[in-house]
Amino acid sequence: MSTRTDILTSPARKTTQTTELPPIVCFGIPRWEGSSYLSSTVQLMKELARTQRVLYVDYPYTYKDLFAAQRGQDAGIPLAELKGQAPRLQSRQLADGSTVQLLRLPPFAPANFVSHNWLHDQILAWNARRTIKAVRAALAELGWRQPIVVNAFNPALGNQLAEQLDESLLVYYCYDEISAAPWMAKHGARHETAFLQRADLTLVSSAGLYRNKKAAARACALVKNGVDLGVFQTTGERPTDLPSTPIIGYIGSVDDRLDYDVLQTVAETHPDASLVFLGRIMDEAAAQRMRRFPNVYVLGPRPIDQLGNYLAAFDVGLIPFVKNDLTAGIYPLKINEYLALGLPVVSTDFADLSDFRAVAAVANDTTSFLSATAQALAGAGLGTKDERIAFAEQNSWAGRAEQIVDLLVAGSRTVSAS
Repeated sequence: MSTRTDILTSPARKTTQTTELPPIVCFGIPRWEGSSYLSSTVQLMKELARTQRVLYVDYPYTYKDLFAAQRGQDAGIPLAELKGQAPRLQSRQLADGSTVQLLRLPPFAPANFVSHNWLHDQILAWNARRTIKAVRAALAELGWRQPIVVNAFNPALGNQLAEQLDESLLVYYCYDEISAAPWMAKHGARHETAFLQRADLTLVSSAGLYRNKKAAARACALVKNGVDLGVFQTTGERPTDLPSTPIIGYIGSVDDRLDYDVLQTVAETHPDASLVFLGRIMDEAAAQRMRRFPNVYVLGPRPIDQLGNYLAAFDVGLIPFVKNDLTAGIYPLKINEYLALGLPVVSTDFADLSDFRAVAAVANDTTSFLSATAQALAGAGLGTKDERIAFAEQNSWAGRAEQIVDLLVAGSRTVSAS
């Protein structure tokens, strides 16, 4: 392992050549299959699989998940794989014909709820031993050696696995501010501090995260989120569960990141339009608060392949996040998703959105947010439809994957030379 402290950056590139890297093993938190939302980790691995060998180590299901699946409470949990009744290592062919290797780990013992550091870490170590055994077996079956290991926002596990898989490069992919993430707040920050010094390269998804992590990381690079333009195609059919009135829409989780005071004011100010929420409901109390308004529709998640038709029916796309430590590190996936359909976008100024000032209205208070929303409804949003679409096309996941290949090549060379 090297001890360098330089900062790596890389612009997007245009290339016709394929650089073959060592196999990539990605430890992800999002489910590869059955998820109701688009994940940057999964999108990047799909793009990298076009040119590289990729093993995706799936969301680490726990015994709690296993028991839920046995009771029929979650049909999306791969019960047979968790119980060892089906191969845990399986190939998945993607729409473009490329292949990803998918590994389901044996069930984990739940640990995040444990407050005591020592006990948490003992459970973590037990989970890690099972992980190491499973991944080593998968690599042997595939005939892959000295992989590039990418840990996606799970530094606690990353510290346990470091140097256990004969990796040629250790990469941390950080896409949220871990110290402000409620589900990881107990232990995430202390493990991340250590992992930033263990990882050969840290990739971050926003300018805010870059500012926060670059000093602690051995090497840090900014690779912003992108958009899968193929997902947001539309057949021109308006979904039947949408209202016929003009739609002010939001796609994403209904959770504690949203500014419900602003959203309530939007609903009250535009009684002849509909405020539509499309995505996972993580905060039922907040969803109920918004449902009190007759022109608000909290629809929940919809299949990813139908999202294009829903977004095409929107008249305005909102990003109504509160401004706090968690949201300051976000580069919102949804902004490029809206723009890919040519939608006018109105956002709060929760993070550094300077990249989008020409095609999205960024409001610094409720009054300016309402004004920008009204202008967008009236057809006077920033940029033309064609300009918004062209902007999104510059931010494809394919381009982001090319950046990452460049960074992995540079990182591998630096480690080899040290």
